[in-house]
Amino acid sequence: MNDASVSTHSSSDYRQGIVYALIGTVLFSIKPVLVKLAYAAGGDATAIMSLRAVSSLPLYIAILLWLCRLPDERSKLRQFGWQAALVGVLGYYFASLLDILALEFISAQLERLLIFLFPSFVVAISWIFLKETPIKGTLLSIVLGYIGVALIVAHDLQSFGPQVWTGSLMAVGSALVFAIYLILSKKVIGQIGPKLFTSVGMGSAGVVIMMQHQLNGTDFSAMPNELVLMGIAIGIFCTVLPSYFVAAAMAKLTPSVLSLTSNIGPAITALFAITLLDETFTILHGIGMCLVVYAVVRMSKKN
Repeated sequence: MNDASVSTHSSSDYRQGIVYALIGTVLFSIKPVLVKLAYAAGGDATAIMSLRAVSSLPLYIAILLWLCRLPDERSKLRQFGWQAALVGVLGYYFASLLDILALEFISAQLERLLIFLFPSFVVAISWIFLKETPIKGTLLSIVLGYIGVALIVAHDLQSFGPQVWTGSLMAVGSALVFAIYLILSKKVIGQIGPKLFTSVGMGSAGVVIMMQHQLNGTDFSAMPNELVLMGIAIGIFCTVLPSYFVAAAMAKLTPSVLSLTSNIGPAITALFAITLLDETFTILHGIGMCLVVYAVVRMSKKN
């Protein structure tokens, strides 16, 4: 294979990765709005997560069985499946639980901006545990990002009261767990591939959620139809589809480029939050969003 064909193949992979990442970002960004609508329909965190799992788990299992028709995939599953399962539960159960709980207390726009700060945690973890010293300017970027979030928190404190602190801490915790998940998942995806990783990881998280459902005795038949529809939409359109798109993007892009593509996330969430939830969008929201996005762009370029 000559250099030209290698370059063309690499360019094609890059473009595909960008498209996959953008689609996944848009679908993930709609999730907080649907979660808020599910709360309004009478749901709680357990009900929402259970509906999400019951609508997505069969699809993950079906795709896993289809992948395992190949001997090579079965071999990878036996060797690395337990790693994918543990990482998946970390990222798609614990991070998701904190995220959904946070949305009971804060606006969808604030939630998305707080989650969007996960690159700052990636930098911190890499600095403390991997001994990767941040390049000059990275810490300033992190400070700018948190100033942006502080502006939104200040506004929401007036609208929602002290409960904003509770929700914000949960969202920050979710972002931290997600950052750890991203660092750990890159290696596992390289070992077993994005499709198998997503099927095992998300499927394992779904099993844990259904175990929680059984322990809490949640009754699907007693749920309002609107809540059920919201839960199914979250499960398919905001969980299954974006999880495969993002995993496929991670296989083709570096973490830095993947972070850059997520920059449209807060804007997408804000658009739907304003349209469907009647959330306000003030000058503070605009300034805060710009600072956070600018901070993430700077951090991504430096890592």
